[in-house]
Amino acid sequence: MHLKQTVFTAAIAIMLAGAAEAEEPNPVLGRAGDYIIREADFERILSKQSQEVKAQVSAQSPQREEFIRQLLLSRVLAVKARKEGLDRKPEVKEQLSQVMDQFLAQEYLLAQTASAKVSEEEVKAFYLEHVAEFQISETARVRHIYFEVAADAAPEVKAKAKEKADKVLKALKGGGEFAALAREHSDDKDTADKGGEIGYVRPGKTNSPELEKAIFALKQGEISEPVNTTFGYHILKVDERKEKRTGSLDEAREFITQRLKAQAEQKIAKEVIDKIAKESNLEVIGAAPANEKVIAPQEKPAP
Repeated sequence: MHLKQTVFTAAIAIMLAGAAEAEEPNPVLGRAGDYIIREADFERILSKQSQEVKAQVSAQSPQREEFIRQLLLSRVLAVKARKEGLDRKPEVKEQLSQVMDQFLAQEYLLAQTASAKVSEEEVKAFYLEHVAEFQISETARVRHIYFEVAADAAPEVKAKAKEKADKVLKALKGGGEFAALAREHSDDKDTADKGGEIGYVRPGKTNSPELEKAIFALKQGEISEPVNTTFGYHILKVDERKEKRTGSLDEAREFITQRLKAQAEQKIAKEVIDKIAKESNLEVIGAAPANEKVIAPQEKPAP
């Protein structure tokens, strides 16, 4: 092999080694003593958690770091406990046995209910039977320009706010851009930076009856007169209107499937529990509840 080719081959090897190091397929996420948590370990442990925990422990979030920290702490504290013999104490062994039993029982039921299936026919039948439950209320995507004035403000203060609102409305009618005027004049700074956009509004979901009534009286693209509420004056614009409708089967399918699957799993679990309870002659033997009277047998009269 020529020297030039040897050098070239070595360079390629170094580059590949560097790439492999940079793209570690299972990187270390944390360590405590001899215990190491890698990405695969973390994902496996997280997969067993509730949906709420999974949602909170998102990628690179503070919650993710705290979750990893707690895993590491639990491991090193458990190691300390074992070194001190806590796991050999009778009362601790009993509690560990109970925890193990509960965990294994849960895993057994999960394995038994894994066979639960939901057919397309069942989904369609449920949808048709409960179609009234899939009503989607009307919505409006709204912008506003807000002029703040307290409900108990003096009449002249309210009049000044109304005058300012009327002036902005005149500019809108003259061809002014709503978003630009919202950024310039609105007292709602959170929405002003977004051109006055509030977002989607549904009936019954606002904190002002006057505002809600005015919103749903507007057609798409229309701008309101100044609306007086307990918060002040609002000029409203509806960018988009969606009328009340019934959700389609496609929109409802995932919800229905999950609901029916949960029902099927509960049914299987109950059947399994009842069967095992019967096979094992399960019986609860104990004293009568405190709120029940124990009726003693009457004594026979003396002969």
